[in-house]
Amino acid sequence: MNHALCGLKVSSDLPLPDLLPWTGDDRATDIEIRLGDVPDRLEHAVHEGPLLQVTADGACRYAIANVAAYLVEGGRRVTVRPWMEPDAPDVRVFLLGSVFGVLCHQRGLLPLHAGCVEIGGRAVAFAGDSGAGKSTLTAAFLRRGHAVLADDVTVVDLAAPGGPLVLPSFPRIKLWRDAMDGLGLPADGLERSRAQLQKFHLPVESGFRAEPLPLAAIYHLHTAHDQRHAGIETLRGSVAVDALLDAVFRRQAALRMGRRGPLMAAAMRLTALPGLRLSRMPDLTALDATVAAIAARHEAPG
Repeated sequence: MNHALCGLKVSSDLPLPDLLPWTGDDRATDIEIRLGDVPDRLEHAVHEGPLLQVTADGACRYAIANVAAYLVEGGRRVTVRPWMEPDAPDVRVFLLGSVFGVLCHQRGLLPLHAGCVEIGGRAVAFAGDSGAGKSTLTAAFLRRGHAVLADDVTVVDLAAPGGPLVLPSFPRIKLWRDAMDGLGLPADGLERSRAQLQKFHLPVESGFRAEPLPLAAIYHLHTAHDQRHAGIETLRGSVAVDALLDAVFRRQAALRMGRRGPLMAAAMRLTALPGLRLSRMPDLTALDATVAAIAARHEAPG
Protein backbone atom coordinates (compact mmCIF):
# COMPACT_ATOMS: atom_id res chain seq x y z
CA MET A 1 0.00 0.00 0.00
CA ASN A 2 1.16 3.54 -0.71
CA HIS A 3 1.15 6.18 2.01
CA ALA A 4 1.74 9.93 2.25
CA LEU A 5 4.46 11.39 4.47
CA CYS A 6 5.62 15.01 4.18
CA GLY A 7 4.19 15.13 0.66
CA LEU A 8 6.27 12.10 -0.33
CA LYS A 9 4.87 8.88 -1.76
CA VAL A 10 5.83 5.95 0.49
CA SER A 11 5.61 2.29 -0.54
CA SER A 12 5.91 -0.11 2.40
CA ASP A 13 6.00 -3.83 3.11
CA LEU A 14 5.04 -2.98 6.69
CA PRO A 15 1.57 -1.77 7.66
CA LEU A 16 1.77 1.94 8.53
CA PRO A 17 -1.51 2.96 10.21
CA ASP A 18 0.23 6.12 11.50
CA LEU A 19 0.20 7.54 7.95
CA LEU A 20 -2.52 8.66 5.58
CA PRO A 21 -3.03 6.72 2.34
CA TRP A 22 -1.52 8.23 -0.78
CA THR A 23 -4.19 10.08 -2.77
CA GLY A 24 -1.90 11.97 -5.14
CA ASP A 25 -0.80 11.23 -8.69
CA ASP A 26 0.71 8.01 -10.05
CA ARG A 27 4.27 9.28 -9.86
CA ALA A 28 7.15 6.99 -8.92
CA THR A 29 7.64 6.08 -5.28
CA ASP A 30 9.75 8.56 -3.30
CA ILE A 31 10.53 6.25 -0.36
CA GLU A 32 10.57 2.44 -0.28
CA ILE A 33 10.32 0.54 3.01
CA ARG A 34 11.14 -3.12 2.56
CA LEU A 35 11.52 -6.17 4.78
CA GLY A 36 14.89 -7.78 4.20
CA ASP A 37 18.34 -8.59 5.49
CA VAL A 38 20.35 -5.90 7.25
CA PRO A 39 24.04 -6.71 7.83
CA ASP A 40 25.36 -6.72 11.38
CA ARG A 41 28.18 -4.44 10.28
CA LEU A 42 28.45 -1.98 7.39
CA GLU A 43 31.62 -2.28 5.34
CA HIS A 44 33.93 0.75 5.38
CA ALA A 45 31.97 2.40 8.20
CA VAL A 46 33.34 5.78 9.29
CA HIS A 47 31.37 5.60 12.52
CA GLU A 48 30.37 2.57 14.58
CA GLY A 49 28.32 3.11 17.72
CA PRO A 50 26.03 0.86 19.77
CA LEU A 51 22.94 2.06 17.85
CA LEU A 52 24.23 3.74 14.71
CA GLN A 53 26.75 2.90 11.98
CA VAL A 54 27.51 5.32 9.14
CA THR A 55 29.45 4.85 5.89
CA ALA A 56 31.35 7.50 3.95
CA ASP A 57 28.49 7.87 1.46
CA GLY A 58 25.98 8.54 4.28
CA ALA A 59 24.27 5.14 4.44
CA CYS A 60 23.18 4.35 8.01
CA ARG A 61 22.45 1.24 9.99
CA TYR A 62 20.27 1.87 13.04
CA ALA A 63 19.37 -0.94 15.43
CA ILE A 64 17.39 -1.38 18.63
CA ALA A 65 18.02 -4.65 20.47
CA ASN A 66 15.12 -7.11 20.34
CA VAL A 67 13.10 -4.75 18.10
CA ALA A 68 14.63 -4.30 14.63
CA ALA A 69 17.63 -3.29 12.55
CA TYR A 70 17.18 -0.65 9.83
CA LEU A 71 19.37 0.18 6.83
CA VAL A 72 18.75 3.69 5.46
CA GLU A 73 20.19 4.48 2.02
CA GLY A 74 20.16 7.57 -0.15
CA GLY A 75 17.11 9.13 1.45
CA ARG A 76 15.00 6.75 -0.63
CA ARG A 77 15.19 3.22 0.72
CA VAL A 78 14.80 1.69 4.18
CA THR A 79 15.36 -2.03 4.72
CA VAL A 80 13.93 -3.43 7.95
CA ARG A 81 14.94 -6.65 9.68
CA PRO A 82 12.50 -7.10 12.57
CA TRP A 83 13.29 -9.19 15.63
CA MET A 84 9.63 -9.20 16.62
CA GLU A 85 6.44 -9.32 14.60
CA PRO A 86 6.76 -6.84 11.69
CA ASP A 87 3.41 -5.22 12.54
CA ALA A 88 4.37 -4.61 16.19
CA PRO A 89 4.10 -0.92 17.13
CA ASP A 90 7.66 -1.07 18.52
CA VAL A 91 9.01 -1.60 14.98
CA ARG A 92 7.07 1.40 13.69
CA VAL A 93 7.92 3.74 16.54
CA PHE A 94 11.63 3.62 15.67
CA LEU A 95 10.98 3.51 11.92
CA LEU A 96 8.90 6.69 12.08
CA GLY A 97 11.14 8.25 14.72
CA SER A 98 14.92 7.98 14.59
CA VAL A 99 15.04 6.23 11.21
CA PHE A 100 12.75 8.85 9.68
CA GLY A 101 15.01 11.56 11.09
CA VAL A 102 18.05 9.99 9.41
CA LEU A 103 16.10 9.72 6.15
CA CYS A 104 15.24 13.43 6.31
CA HIS A 105 18.89 14.38 6.77
CA GLN A 106 19.81 12.23 3.77
CA ARG A 107 17.18 14.03 1.66
CA GLY A 108 18.41 17.49 2.69
CA LEU A 109 15.31 18.20 4.80
CA LEU A 110 15.59 19.58 8.33
CA PRO A 111 13.84 17.51 11.02
CA LEU A 112 13.22 19.37 14.28
CA HIS A 113 12.44 17.66 17.59
CA ALA A 114 9.16 19.53 17.76
CA GLY A 115 5.40 19.42 17.52
CA CYS A 116 3.70 21.81 15.14
CA VAL A 117 0.24 23.37 14.79
CA GLU A 118 -1.50 25.86 12.53
CA ILE A 119 -2.16 29.32 13.96
CA GLY A 120 -3.40 32.16 11.80
CA GLY A 121 -2.74 30.27 8.57
CA ARG A 122 0.92 29.55 9.35
CA ALA A 123 2.89 26.85 11.16
CA VAL A 124 4.14 27.33 14.71
CA ALA A 125 6.54 24.74 16.14
CA PHE A 126 7.27 23.76 19.75
CA ALA A 127 10.74 22.25 20.17
CA GLY A 128 12.27 20.56 23.18
CA ASP A 129 13.89 17.49 24.64
CA SER A 130 11.91 14.32 25.32
CA GLY A 131 9.55 15.00 28.21
CA ALA A 132 9.53 18.78 27.69
CA GLY A 133 5.79 18.77 26.90
CA LYS A 134 5.79 19.13 23.11
CA SER A 135 3.02 16.61 22.51
CA THR A 136 0.95 17.84 25.45
CA LEU A 137 1.09 21.38 24.11
CA THR A 138 0.26 20.17 20.59
CA ALA A 139 -2.76 18.26 21.95
CA ALA A 140 -3.90 21.32 23.88
CA PHE A 141 -3.89 23.36 20.66
CA LEU A 142 -5.83 20.58 18.93
CA ARG A 143 -8.41 20.71 21.72
CA ARG A 144 -8.70 24.47 21.11
CA GLY A 145 -9.50 23.86 17.43
CA HIS A 146 -6.08 24.30 15.80
CA ALA A 147 -4.96 21.85 13.12
CA VAL A 148 -1.91 19.66 13.78
CA LEU A 149 0.91 19.36 11.24
CA ALA A 150 3.34 17.21 13.22
CA ASP A 151 4.01 15.59 16.56
CA ASP A 152 7.54 15.06 17.91
CA VAL A 153 9.22 15.39 14.48
CA THR A 154 8.54 18.56 12.47
CA VAL A 155 10.08 18.49 8.99
CA VAL A 156 11.13 21.80 7.43
CA ASP A 157 11.93 22.33 3.75
CA LEU A 158 14.43 25.19 3.77
CA ALA A 159 14.66 25.22 -0.04
CA ALA A 160 10.98 26.06 -0.59
CA PRO A 161 10.61 29.12 -2.85
CA GLY A 162 8.63 31.20 -0.34
CA GLY A 163 10.86 30.47 2.64
CA PRO A 164 10.96 27.68 5.27
CA LEU A 165 7.97 25.39 4.82
CA VAL A 166 6.65 22.77 7.26
CA LEU A 167 5.79 19.46 5.57
CA PRO A 168 2.97 17.68 7.49
CA SER A 169 3.90 14.26 8.83
CA PHE A 170 1.78 12.07 11.14
CA PRO A 171 -1.98 12.40 11.82
CA ARG A 172 -1.55 11.28 15.41
CA ILE A 173 -0.10 12.52 18.70
CA LYS A 174 1.85 10.32 21.12
CA LEU A 175 0.83 11.07 24.71
CA TRP A 176 1.74 9.65 28.09
CA ARG A 177 -1.13 8.47 30.27
CA ASP A 178 -0.76 11.32 32.80
CA ALA A 179 -0.96 13.91 29.99
CA MET A 180 -4.06 12.26 28.59
CA ASP A 181 -5.66 12.22 32.02
CA GLY A 182 -4.78 15.89 32.52
CA LEU A 183 -6.30 16.80 29.15
CA GLY A 184 -9.41 14.73 29.81
CA LEU A 185 -8.68 12.33 26.95
CA PRO A 186 -9.61 8.63 27.30
CA ALA A 187 -6.87 6.12 26.56
CA ASP A 188 -9.17 3.10 26.32
CA GLY A 189 -8.83 1.34 22.98
CA LEU A 190 -5.83 3.38 21.82
CA GLU A 191 -2.66 1.70 20.57
CA ARG A 192 0.44 1.97 22.75
CA SER A 193 3.68 3.30 21.26
CA ARG A 194 5.48 0.31 22.79
CA ALA A 195 3.91 -2.62 24.57
CA GLN A 196 5.55 -1.87 27.92
CA LEU A 197 4.90 1.90 27.95
CA GLN A 198 1.92 3.93 29.15
CA LYS A 199 2.22 6.06 26.02
CA PHE A 200 -0.61 6.06 23.51
CA HIS A 201 -1.29 7.04 19.89
CA LEU A 202 -4.08 9.61 19.81
CA PRO A 203 -5.55 9.82 16.27
CA VAL A 204 -5.87 13.39 15.03
CA GLU A 205 -8.27 12.52 12.19
CA SER A 206 -10.05 15.66 10.90
CA GLY A 207 -7.74 17.87 12.98
CA PHE A 208 -4.74 17.08 10.79
CA ARG A 209 -3.49 19.67 8.30
CA ALA A 210 -2.26 17.68 5.29
CA GLU A 211 -0.98 20.65 3.24
CA PRO A 212 2.36 22.42 3.89
CA LEU A 213 2.42 25.78 5.64
CA PRO A 214 5.10 28.47 5.98
CA LEU A 215 6.92 28.35 9.30
CA ALA A 216 6.09 31.41 11.39
CA ALA A 217 7.97 30.79 14.65
CA ILE A 218 9.74 28.22 16.81
CA TYR A 219 9.17 28.06 20.56
CA HIS A 220 11.89 26.31 22.59
CA LEU A 221 10.34 24.68 25.64
CA HIS A 222 11.89 24.96 29.09
CA THR A 223 10.62 24.07 32.54
CA ALA A 224 10.02 26.94 34.97
CA HIS A 225 10.61 26.05 38.62
CA ASP A 226 8.07 28.60 39.79
CA GLN A 227 5.45 30.83 38.21
CA ARG A 228 7.66 33.91 38.45
CA HIS A 229 9.99 32.48 35.81
CA ALA A 230 7.23 31.32 33.46
CA GLY A 231 6.65 33.24 30.24
CA ILE A 232 7.95 33.95 26.75
CA GLU A 233 11.21 35.67 25.82
CA THR A 234 12.83 36.33 22.46
CA LEU A 235 16.14 34.62 21.66
CA ARG A 236 18.77 36.49 19.65
CA GLY A 237 22.27 36.05 18.27
CA SER A 238 24.32 33.02 19.25
CA VAL A 239 21.74 32.00 21.85
CA ALA A 240 19.13 31.67 19.09
CA VAL A 241 21.54 29.70 16.87
CA ASP A 242 22.45 27.32 19.70
CA ALA A 243 18.77 26.76 20.50
CA LEU A 244 18.05 25.89 16.87
CA LEU A 245 20.97 23.47 16.68
CA ASP A 246 19.79 21.83 19.91
CA ALA A 247 16.34 21.44 18.35
CA VAL A 248 17.59 19.41 15.35
CA PHE A 249 16.20 15.90 15.57
CA ARG A 250 18.95 13.26 15.57
CA ARG A 251 21.60 15.94 15.24
CA GLN A 252 24.44 13.62 16.26
CA ALA A 253 23.49 11.23 13.47
CA ALA A 254 23.54 14.12 10.99
CA LEU A 255 26.98 15.17 12.20
CA ARG A 256 28.23 11.60 11.79
CA MET A 257 26.90 11.80 8.22
CA GLY A 258 29.05 14.87 7.54
CA ARG A 259 26.24 17.42 7.62
CA ARG A 260 27.76 19.94 10.03
CA GLY A 261 27.88 22.68 7.37
CA PRO A 262 24.26 22.28 6.22
CA LEU A 263 23.04 22.22 9.83
CA MET A 264 24.84 25.46 10.66
CA ALA A 265 23.50 27.07 7.47
CA ALA A 266 19.98 25.94 8.37
CA ALA A 267 20.25 27.36 11.88
CA MET A 268 21.52 30.68 10.57
CA ARG A 269 18.66 30.87 8.07
CA LEU A 270 16.02 30.07 10.68
CA THR A 271 17.22 32.91 12.91
CA ALA A 272 15.32 35.19 10.49
CA LEU A 273 12.14 33.79 12.08
CA PRO A 274 11.03 34.54 15.63
CA GLY A 275 12.85 32.22 18.04
CA LEU A 276 11.28 32.22 21.48
CA ARG A 277 11.93 30.51 24.78
CA LEU A 278 8.71 29.31 26.39
CA SER A 279 9.22 28.61 30.08
CA ARG A 280 6.25 26.86 31.66
CA MET A 281 5.38 24.98 34.82
CA PRO A 282 5.62 21.18 34.56
CA ASP A 283 1.98 20.72 35.61
CA LEU A 284 -1.02 21.57 33.45
CA THR A 285 -2.56 24.29 35.63
CA ALA A 286 -1.62 27.14 33.28
CA LEU A 287 -1.75 25.16 30.03
CA ASP A 288 -4.93 26.74 28.68
CA ALA A 289 -3.67 30.25 29.47
CA THR A 290 -0.38 29.47 27.72
CA VAL A 291 -2.18 28.19 24.63
CA ALA A 292 -4.43 31.26 24.54
CA ALA A 293 -1.47 33.65 24.87
CA ILE A 294 0.46 31.98 22.04
CA ALA A 295 -2.61 31.83 19.81
CA ALA A 296 -3.35 35.50 20.37
CA ARG A 297 0.26 36.37 19.54
CA HIS A 298 0.06 34.73 16.10
CA GLU A 299 -3.58 35.27 15.25
CA ALA A 300 -3.22 39.04 15.60
CA PRO A 301 -3.15 41.02 12.31
CA GLY A 302 0.38 41.54 11.03
